Amino acid sequence: MPFNKVDYIPNMPNGGYDPIAAQEQQKIQTKRWQVLVGTFLFVMILANLFIWTRAPEYQSQAIMHFAYTSQNAEELDYIAQQQLSLNQKRLTSNSTLQALSTKLREDHLIDLNVQQLRDMLSATASETGKIITLQTTGPAPGLLEDVLQQWLSLYISLLEREKLSNGSDEELQYQQQLALLEQKITEQKHVVEAFSEANNIISLERNENIIPNKIKGLSNSLDEAEAQKAQALAELDSLNASLASGQQVERPTDRPSIDANRAVLQALEGELSALSERYTQQYLQRDPEVVAKQQKAKALKEELANQIADSQLLYLQDSQRNLAASVGKVNSLQAQLADFQDQAQQFNQKLAEYRRLDDALKDLQLQAKTLNNQLVEQEVSKPFDAKISILEPPFTPEFPVGPNYWQDTLISIIAAIVCAVAALLLFSFIVRKSSSNLGSTNFVVLPGEQRGQPYSKLPGAHQAQLEAKAQALRLGEQQSHQPQESLQPQKSPQPEQENIRLLTTDECQALYRVANKQAKLVIGFLLSGVNITELRQITKADCLLGEAKLNITGAYARQIPLAGQLIIVLEQLCEMLKDDDLLWLNPLSVEDFNQLMINAAHDAELPYPDQPSGEVLRHTYLTYLVSQGVRLNDLEQVAGYLKPVELGKYRAVNRHGKSVDIEQANTIFPYF
Repeated sequence: MPFNKVDYIPNMPNGGYDPIAAQEQQKIQTKRWQVLVGTFLFVMILANLFIWTRAPEYQSQAIMHFAYTSQNAEELDYIAQQQLSLNQKRLTSNSTLQALSTKLREDHLIDLNVQQLRDMLSATASETGKIITLQTTGPAPGLLEDVLQQWLSLYISLLEREKLSNGSDEELQYQQQLALLEQKITEQKHVVEAFSEANNIISLERNENIIPNKIKGLSNSLDEAEAQKAQALAELDSLNASLASGQQVERPTDRPSIDANRAVLQALEGELSALSERYTQQYLQRDPEVVAKQQKAKALKEELANQIADSQLLYLQDSQRNLAASVGKVNSLQAQLADFQDQAQQFNQKLAEYRRLDDALKDLQLQAKTLNNQLVEQEVSKPFDAKISILEPPFTPEFPVGPNYWQDTLISIIAAIVCAVAALLLFSFIVRKSSSNLGSTNFVVLPGEQRGQPYSKLPGAHQAQLEAKAQALRLGEQQSHQPQESLQPQKSPQPEQENIRLLTTDECQALYRVANKQAKLVIGFLLSGVNITELRQITKADCLLGEAKLNITGAYARQIPLAGQLIIVLEQLCEMLKDDDLLWLNPLSVEDFNQLMINAAHDAELPYPDQPSGEVLRHTYLTYLVSQGVRLNDLEQVAGYLKPVELGKYRAVNRHGKSVDIEQANTIFPYF
C-alpha cells in the first residue's frame, strides 16, 4: 500500500555521528586558523620592522630664477629653454659635483664623494616659469643647508667667471655702479624718513602737515569765536536799550509760562468786567465768589509782574555770561594762534630742508634709472645671458618629508591580509578532508513520521514490518557489520561510532509515563528545546510557572514554552525550594541524566533500553522540528547552540510542505 509522506533521517557511517572525523575536522580547522593568523602576524611584523627601523629623511631646497630679455620673442624662446635645460644638466654634472666635493672637504670639513652627492642632490627645471629647483635630501637636517648653499654659490660663481671671460666687463661695471647707487638710495631714504618722523613732516605740501593744519583750524575757530562775541555784545546792547526805554523784555525760555499766566489773568478780568456790568458794586462786594475772583486776579497781577521782572533780570545775566564766555574764548584762541605762529616759522625751515633731502633722493633715483636703462641695453645686446635671482634661499628643514610610516604600515597590513588569505587557500588546497574513510551517507526511512505521528497510526499490516525495519536500521547496524569485519582482517580497522537512536512518539510517551518526577522534568525539558548541558543550571527562579515557560540564561538566552502536565510536576518539585535552588535534589552530571532516562527505558520495557540518552532525545526533538518545516538556522532560537556539523545532519530530513517560521511550528514534542 503506497504512503504519501516519507521522512529521511541522515544516518552517518556505522549508523551515527562520527566523533573522530569531527575531531579531525576540528584539528584541520584549528590549523587553518593557525596558518591564517601566523602568516598575517609574520608578514606584518617583518614588514613593520623594516618600515619603522628606517631613518627619517629631510629635504631642503632653493629656487633659482633665470630672467631672459628675449623670453617674449617666440623665435628666441626656444633657445632660452635650451639654455635653461643646459643649466640644469650642468648643475648635476660630474665636474660640478667634483668641484663641490672638493670645496666641502677643504672649506667645511664635510667629506662627501661624488656618488654621495649625486644621491643627495637633484635639480628640476620648469621651462614655463624659467626656474630651477635645487633639492638636497638626507637624514641629517643640519648638513643639508650647508651642502645646498655651497652648491648654489659654486654654480653662480662659475657662471660669473664665464661672463667675465666672455668680455662682459662693461656690464659688470654697470652692475657695480647700479649696486652702489641702490645702496646710496637706500641710505638717503632712511635719512629722509628719519627727518620726516623727527619733525612731523607728512608731505611736501605745506597745508597737508600737522602744524599748518592746526594753525588753519585755530584761525577758523577764532573767526567763529569773534562772531559769537559780536553777536553776544549786540544782544546785550539791545537788551540794555530796551530796559532803559521802559520796555518789557522776556527771556525766551520764560515766555511760555508768562503767556499762560497772562491768558489766565485776562480771562479772569473779563469775567469780573462782565459781572460789574450786570450787578452793582455793593452786590459784588458781598458775593463771596466775586470777591474770591477779585482777590485771585489781584494775586495773578502781582505774580505776573514779579515773573516778568525775574525774567528780565535772568535774561540780562545770561547775556552778560554769554558775552564773557565769548570774550574768554577769543582771548584763548588768540593766545594759541600766537603760540603756533612761532612753531609755523620753525616748521617752514624744516620743510625747506626736507624738500632738499627729497630732491637729492630723486636725483639718485634718476641716476639709478638711467644706469639701469643702460644695463638693459647691454642685456638686450646679449639676449641669452640670463639674470639669475634666488627666489628661495636654502634653509634647515624642521620636519621630515618621508618615509610615511603610517601609510606604509597600512599597506603592510593589507599585504599581510592578502598573504594570509593566499596561504590559507594554499593550505586548504594541500590539506583536504579525507572522505574515503567516511563511506557513503545512508538514510533511515520512517514512513508517516510527520509532526510526531506514531507508528501505531499507520494503516494495515505495514505497521509492524516498517517499524521493525526502522528499528533495525536505527539499532542493528553495528551488530550486522561485525561479521563482515571479521571476514576481512586484512583491512585497517576503522573507528566504530555510536548509533544515534530516533525514538518514536509512543516510545517517548512510554518513557514519560513510567519516569519519576526528576526524570519527567529531564524528558520534558529535552523534548521542549533544552540542551542537556543547560539542565544542570536550571533553578526555581528560571521556572515561570504562571506563564508556563522556562527561562534559559547564558549566551543563548531564551524562553521555552512548557506543556501543562510538566508544569504540574514543576509546581510539586518547586514547592519547598528557594528561588536560587536548583531543581535537582543533588547536583547531577550529564551521565546522571542519561542514567535517569535508561532507568525509565527499562521500566517502560522499551527495546534496547540502554540506548536512550540526552543526545537521543535531543536528536528526536530536532528531527521533529525540522519535519514540520522549521529552517535549520532557526533551530537555535528554541534548541540553543548547535555545532555546524551537528546541524548539517538534518539537511536531508523530509520537510512536509514549505518552510515555516519558528513561531508557526509546534515547539513542544507530544510526549504526554
